[in-house]
Amino acid sequence: MSSTTKILVLNPNPSNLDKVFRQANKLNVKNGPFDATVLLGDVFPKDQNIPNIELQESTYFAQGEEEELSADITEIVNESSASSSLVDIRDNLILAKPPFSIVKLVTGIVMMITSGPVLEETIEKFTKLNLPQVDVLFTYKWPEVIARYCELLLVGHQMVDELVKIVKPRYHFAVGRQEGKFYELEPFRWPSGEITRFISLGQEGSADKWFYAFNIDGSSSSSSEEDTKTINNPFTSKRKLTEDVQNLQLKKTKVAITPDQCFFCLSNPKTETHMIVSIGSHTYFTIAKGPLTRSNRDLPFSGHGIIIPIQHLPCLSSKELEIQQEILRFQDSLIDAFFKRKPFLKLIFFEVNRPTNVHHHVQFIPVYESILNKFETSLNHRVQLNNEKFTRNQKLSFEKFTNVLNQELDSCAPGFIKFTVCLSKDEKETYIAKIQDLGKPIDIQFPRRVLAHMLRLPDRVQWDKCQQSKVKEMQDCEEFKEFYKEFEIA
Repeated sequence: MSSTTKILVLNPNPSNLDKVFRQANKLNVKNGPFDATVLLGDVFPKDQNIPNIELQESTYFAQGEEEELSADITEIVNESSASSSLVDIRDNLILAKPPFSIVKLVTGIVMMITSGPVLEETIEKFTKLNLPQVDVLFTYKWPEVIARYCELLLVGHQMVDELVKIVKPRYHFAVGRQEGKFYELEPFRWPSGEITRFISLGQEGSADKWFYAFNIDGSSSSSSEEDTKTINNPFTSKRKLTEDVQNLQLKKTKVAITPDQCFFCLSNPKTETHMIVSIGSHTYFTIAKGPLTRSNRDLPFSGHGIIIPIQHLPCLSSKELEIQQEILRFQDSLIDAFFKRKPFLKLIFFEVNRPTNVHHHVQFIPVYESILNKFETSLNHRVQLNNEKFTRNQKLSFEKFTNVLNQELDSCAPGFIKFTVCLSKDEKETYIAKIQDLGKPIDIQFPRRVLAHMLRLPDRVQWDKCQQSKVKEMQDCEEFKEFYKEFEIA
């Protein structure tokens, strides 16, 4: 039995599997041979073909967040033995069936690959099987306790926490969401002595690290593990995770985003200028990436846009008066444009204004006037869910105004969430919730959740799952420019 095991973990982009498979083979030649390769995320979603490239080493994958696997995979699974938790799809390409598979490598290392969501039934089944110590755990979602620390509320799930506390793996890999995110937590120790390392990977094709190769010894009680510097265990301690990481790398995840890295800054060479509709003196506005609303027969573009300060500011106060005034001018010009060209559509503006943001912005969507009366119902519904179900979140309470002055917004320090429902330039209803404690997590997707509920678009809450092709983005932008050109503020 070998004392050291080599494992390669990748988070592939499903649309680029040929390249990923070739890369896996290259890494195997250069850094291997690997005892196992594991693919994270939704590797084979619906309508995804299986590459013809032959993999050099045993490569495992599982069902991610998508409810359906590709038709090719499903057909092979249906023809396989129902008693086996692993299915050979092709040579060296192996599916771990739901809810999980236990893989013991020839080196003695044990991997647990969860497939589909981690449910209570998953944990019950694992505990009943009296299985050996798991060295490496693979899940789709992050543990919720780590996600909350990073203020990434949508990547974690409480049941993953419960599984991790039972399994106590030496390594835990996840992606959290479709596009993934690279994040490596410092090691932490369990009361029984085990040490766990948590690693999340970005998706291939993104700017994040998307593959991870590592060696793992056959014994978890090696002297090197005993000497490992560890942080406070986030699963067992009542202390905040931040209290124990002042001199460790975890704090490096809080590095400020500079203008050349910020996707809202025009100085960033990666700014998607093909989406910009109009540029003012202090602000500009673009169509939204991953719009909530879609083009239809009444409006040939989505109408979902974003007004953005040119200056790199996390939030606005009355000190940025010129910026605020220009944002209002953009808003009024857009209200005019829709009032004169599409009078049956009214605009709702929304923003989250807080000093911990990366770059402040105000979003807007067009809504049929006939359903505006549903706004308050949807707002109250989402507030109740936020306050009663997601109890760790910042509690929200909205006040309604018909005229809001900058001084009133300044009194909302350290921040606020705001909706402005516009019937016309002179008839607006504003709803504001003060952010009382910046130390508590805030659901930054809250405004979009409210409007998605109002519009009955639950599948369009996550912008990254609503992304359009670049061709469609360019088309929407040109349509919006034509629609808006007579109302330009410049």
